[in-house]
Parts: sequence; C-alpha cells; structure tokens
Amino acid sequence: MNTTQLKKVLQVLAIDDHGVVLEGYHSIFKMLDNFNELKFTKAHDCRSGYEIIESHREIPFDLAILDYSIPQFLEKHLHSGEDMAMLLREAMPNCKIIMMTMHKEMEIMSSILQKVIPEGFINKSDCTTDELADGFKAVLSNSTYYSKTILNFLKRQEKGILLDDVDIKIILLLSKGIKNKNLCKYIPLSDSAIEKRKYKIKRTLDVTGDDEALINEARSQGYI
Repeated sequence: MNTTQLKKVLQVLAIDDHGVVLEGYHSIFKMLDNFNELKFTKAHDCRSGYEIIESHREIPFDLAILDYSIPQFLEKHLHSGEDMAMLLREAMPNCKIIMMTMHKEMEIMSSILQKVIPEGFINKSDCTTDELADGFKAVLSNSTYYSKTILNFLKRQEKGILLDDVDIKIILLLSKGIKNKNLCKYIPLSDSAIEKRKYKIKRTLDVTGDDEALINEARSQGYI
C-alpha cells in the first residue's frame, strides 16, 4: 500500500479586474503538482473579494494572488489590492500572499513591502507564464519569490539609490522621444529645474553618457 501522504486540497483566491488574467492564473495552477485537489476562487474587485473572504473565514485560503489596481469598495475603506492583503492578514494569518502590479512607483512598492510583507511580489512587466509558474511554486514550497523589478528595487533601497516619481517621469518622457525643451510641457518645473534634476539623476545612476545612456541604465535597474 502506498503510504505517501496525499497533498491537501489547495484553496486559492485570485483577485483581478481582468477575467483573462484570472483564467491565466487558473490554467497555470492546473499544471502544477503541489496539491491533490484545487479549489480556485475568483474575484474581480474589492467588494467581491471582501464578500468571498468573509464567507471563507471557516475555510481559509492557503494562497491569495492580488492585483494592486482593482476597483474599490468604499463602504469598507478597501481601495486597492494592498488593502485586501491587509484584510487577509487579519482574517487568515496563514494565507500566503502574492502581490501583482504594473506600478513601479517607489511609494507603492515600498508600502507593499513594508505593510504586507508578501510571500510573493511580481511586477507584471516581468511576467511570462514560466515566471508566474516559478513564483507560484516557490511560494507554495514556503519560499519567497520576488520578480526582477522588485529585486532591483530592493537592491537600490539597500544602496540608497532611489529616484522619486518626478525623476522617473522625466526618464519615461525621454524614453518616449520627448525633447528636453518640451519636458516642461509635461512636468510643472522650469527648464533649469528639469536640467538640475537630470544632472542629479545621472549622478545617482552613475551615468556619464547622453540621454540614451540614461534611459538604458534606468531600464536595466527596473525604473522603467
């Protein structure tokens, strides 16, 4: 007789306002072998997520995949996936959390890392099916999984190399082909203030070349 203990039923909650994304997550879990049976529950916003979490308090989720940018549930002061993560931390302390986001703003990433302390944190710009599968498997195996953009952000934090949102916007505009003389049309700063910003950015990133070199270095460090 096979005495190997069967893996438990895996209870997963996924919240994203794009149905195709939820279907993609579901398909990836179907390919994994970290469980014997899968119970995959989907929600599309903070309201439906809240209702599902409240109804599952007696049967807690093992893993939750939460997109940061989802429609709010104002009555319960739930404004984002981060708020849903904090609700889960209170309602189901043993539930592992994977945060998903397209955002690269310092304030958002720092807040998620400091408040939620997620077991997984994946920037959608890093996403491939393999990346997601690796992340899901790692977290299910009690490891932590952060994607490239998140790891680069943590490295910059450790070194004290951080740009603010205005700095990043300047780099983004340059990467889109906006000329230096036109940056002031998009950023409420004078030409001289923008030039000072650019000088500071280049020193921070240790770039000595032209704008193209700045863009490439910012991209390699995960700022854009």
